[in-house]
Amino acid sequence: MKMDIKREEGDMNHRHEGGKSMNNDIKNEIKTEPMDECSTSDSHMVKDEPCIKEEPMTPMSGSSMGDGSLDVKHPMPEPIQGGSGPGGQDKKKKCLFKPDELRQALMPTLEKLYRQDPESLPFRQPVDPHALGIPDYFDIVKRPMDLSAVKRKLDTGQYSDPWEYVDDVWLMFDNAWLYNRKTSRVYRYCTKLSEVFEQEIDPVMQALGYCCGRKYTFNPQVLCCYGKQLCTIPRDANYYSYQNRYTFCQKCFNDIPGDTITLGDDPTQPQTAIKKDQFKEMKNDHLELEPFVECADCGRKLHQICVLHLEPIWPQGFTCDNCLKKKGQKRKDNKFNGKRLPATKLGTYIETRVNNFLKKKEAGAGEVFIRVVSSSEKSVEVKPGMRNRFVDNGDLPDQFPYRAKALFAFEDVDGVDVCFFGMHVQEYGSECPCPNTRRVYIAYLDSVHFFRPRQFRTAVYHEILLGYLDYVKQLGYTMAHIWACPPSEGDDYIFHCHPIEQKIPKPKRLQEWYKKMLDKGIIERIVLDYKDILKQAMEDKLSSAAELPYFEGDFWPNVLEESIKELDQEEEEKRKQAEAAEAAAAAANAIYSLQEESEAGPDGKKKGQKKAKKSNKSKANQRKNSKKSNTPQTGNDLSAKIFATMEKHKEVFFVIRLHSAQSAASLAPIQDPDPFINCDLMDGRDAFLTMARERHYEFSSLRRAKFSSMSMLYELHNQGQDRFVYTCNNCKSHVETRYHCTVCDDFDLCVQCYEKGPHPHTMEKLGLDLDDGSSPSDQKQANPQEARKLSIQRCIQSLVHACQCRDANCRLPSCQKMKRVVQHTKICKRKTNGGCPICKQLIALCCYHAKHCQETKCPVPFCLNIKHKLKQQQLQQRLQQAQLLRRRMAVMNTRAAVPSVTQGGSALLASGATSPGIMAAPTNPGMVMSLPSPHQGGGLKPGTPQTPSPNVLQVVKQQQNKLQLGGVLCATKWNKDKGRNQDMSVKITPRFQRYHTVNKCQTTLGRRKTGVCV
Repeated sequence: MKMDIKREEGDMNHRHEGGKSMNNDIKNEIKTEPMDECSTSDSHMVKDEPCIKEEPMTPMSGSSMGDGSLDVKHPMPEPIQGGSGPGGQDKKKKCLFKPDELRQALMPTLEKLYRQDPESLPFRQPVDPHALGIPDYFDIVKRPMDLSAVKRKLDTGQYSDPWEYVDDVWLMFDNAWLYNRKTSRVYRYCTKLSEVFEQEIDPVMQALGYCCGRKYTFNPQVLCCYGKQLCTIPRDANYYSYQNRYTFCQKCFNDIPGDTITLGDDPTQPQTAIKKDQFKEMKNDHLELEPFVECADCGRKLHQICVLHLEPIWPQGFTCDNCLKKKGQKRKDNKFNGKRLPATKLGTYIETRVNNFLKKKEAGAGEVFIRVVSSSEKSVEVKPGMRNRFVDNGDLPDQFPYRAKALFAFEDVDGVDVCFFGMHVQEYGSECPCPNTRRVYIAYLDSVHFFRPRQFRTAVYHEILLGYLDYVKQLGYTMAHIWACPPSEGDDYIFHCHPIEQKIPKPKRLQEWYKKMLDKGIIERIVLDYKDILKQAMEDKLSSAAELPYFEGDFWPNVLEESIKELDQEEEEKRKQAEAAEAAAAAANAIYSLQEESEAGPDGKKKGQKKAKKSNKSKANQRKNSKKSNTPQTGNDLSAKIFATMEKHKEVFFVIRLHSAQSAASLAPIQDPDPFINCDLMDGRDAFLTMARERHYEFSSLRRAKFSSMSMLYELHNQGQDRFVYTCNNCKSHVETRYHCTVCDDFDLCVQCYEKGPHPHTMEKLGLDLDDGSSPSDQKQANPQEARKLSIQRCIQSLVHACQCRDANCRLPSCQKMKRVVQHTKICKRKTNGGCPICKQLIALCCYHAKHCQETKCPVPFCLNIKHKLKQQQLQQRLQQAQLLRRRMAVMNTRAAVPSVTQGGSALLASGATSPGIMAAPTNPGMVMSLPSPHQGGGLKPGTPQTPSPNVLQVVKQQQNKLQLGGVLCATKWNKDKGRNQDMSVKITPRFQRYHTVNKCQTTLGRRKTGVCV
């Protein structure tokens, strides 16, 4: 997992537009400490942090503030009753206090600031631009503020709400951060003063019934540059933007020659030329404030995240803890928790293993819930290069079907579920063709360091992974693949915005983390053995690229495509050279012919006849060689490139054997006992990550992780609900028409249950009245998923029929009902804001229909618009993935191209650059060339005496000879923290030296959805 934003000078980056975010999760100095044994393994999935800094969570939480904190002993002042804003015209209640009470409560915090010497000296009096020689001060600072002005307003009773006082103090700090440089004395004084104020104001605000006195801002996004380098634009960096869509960093923008820039999302489509003067220079420093919620009773304003309030969960509004205590009430429990998510056999198996481990260790951790939130059928299509070479001749299928699953882990922390781990996997079953048969691939892995207690984090992550491997082993999967590589700065894989103190592991540390987990798996007899990708390929006697496992979003399919492109380019160059040589030979032939004619003797014989024959023979040989060179090189050259890349990155890819080749031959077909789970939000990592960025669902601190987890769980609970078919609380049948209780929380009865016995509260009939009771109740209970599916299909058929039917006297009862519903939707005025339940239900049905509709002129309402929006979303997603892939490939090229000097003095490609720019974690061991197991239909057999092609062995031998002078190859290890290269000696094995002549295919680390951030 990677840190999104690197702060080199504490909070100094918070100075622009809205000031500095003085979160507890952001410190002026980031302390580091050595990783212990526990944190070592943690590093793979978690950027290890020195500590987890706590933040005030609720108005009554309180917090210890250290030696200089203020003890607030006076009772909580009561707000003025009936306060309603200026003129009494504001209908919302506003919490107002008497000036004397506010002065008594707030003055000690102001005096504490005054006593900070020398830090408070520049802030005690108003800024005098003339005396200080800064005539532009008021041009930049529009609302000046200083301590004397705050004191005067406090003494004269101008404050009636403590937030007014707090806002003025933060305004003073914001002005100083805005105008002064980060290296200036005033800037440093301001930062120190703000920290003191944070410590002093929090207990005072809590005593007044508020959550805290902090100014929280969300982290600005790291932007992507559209330049050739595909770099990133960090926070506080200047950049150029066109229509707030196309962004270029300053370097890439200035490096583009001319006065125009070509733009376009799809490289296959025509590009548009835009003049440079139409780009607007901007700064990535926009800070958005955390939203507030107001108590419906007292009118106090509190941070939404501090009080963990989400409007869809508590639609009746927010009431603070103080008001609830006065009324002797408690806040309504949140039913959208992790425990209530649908359980699966896989999730239950891993959850039981983890909780048993924690109980055995007496860890004192909260209960852990593990849920599979998405499970769907997908297929990976073979890319064009491999398709042309191997699919067309029958050596490789055109696609590989698999089951994609998303799994998340939650822990109960302080009574709130916190999501601390996420994983996306691909499972290729026994019906999948070779070479993917019975393989699992861990595509993404991500975590945040909020599991408690901290010392068990690594062990819990290991238990989750081993639990998964054990489960799939029992199902009949024989091989697992992991790609262990740290993420690059600015990349998120599953969770948006990780804690800044969560460190990114170095490549070697991450690899050791996985080895430790797999060694434990061998001890527990879950794992039979594991190898790196090159060793596995040599043991399997890999002879063709078509024998590599082919996974979605993996590193190797993209390497294969780049290698094939290079080979095609080489073949094209050879062809051109042959044509040029043939043309030169023809020209020479013509010259010889002219010479022969001029030198013809009296007898008519040509002296140059012998030479001409030789020339014709040479020409024939050239044609023969040209024809031979045009023959596709489907094996040797491509295999050589792949082996060279494997040698370069072998330590990054783990191939894990779960069953021996002998036992695999007798395994039964794989049958997953868990049903499919449709969840658009978790069907891949992109949808959830995009939503989290748009809605600021950050995991940068514990308080934000709690709120983001709560929001995430609410979305997950409602994702599976298509809002068209509902479940009867009595018989559990899935019905479209139901009676809904106006008092109880989410209570519905089907028509039959409602008629059997009335509910004690008032119930209203909702739905389209299409249910005909054709599906028996016992069948619905026996197979509820199938019953739900059939109910939806029946309603869709009624909808399609009603939209096509022109018979006013149609005898189908559902036809007339559906026609009335469609007509109502056309004239309803409440459908635009979602206030009409009938329109809402019909639109949900239309969306379900549109996903599978193939008609170009469908008569179903909204169908065409919905299909158009779906296509746009899919196109945008593909373009984003393609851009991310290109950027990562560029990063890999840059890092792998750094030369390293051996002892002999020769410059070689850094063989140790393990693509830190890409996935951070276990993700793609995929292509490991593992030998297809005996139960697979085709491919190499274990006993086949095949060896790699002579061309491959020749390449390896050439590299051995070149490197014999120096027995050690210096591998460049990318140091992300310091941004420089460190040399690290790596011993070279006698048989396989690294192949360093390939410079492009090996670094295209094309992992579209790559990664694993661990």
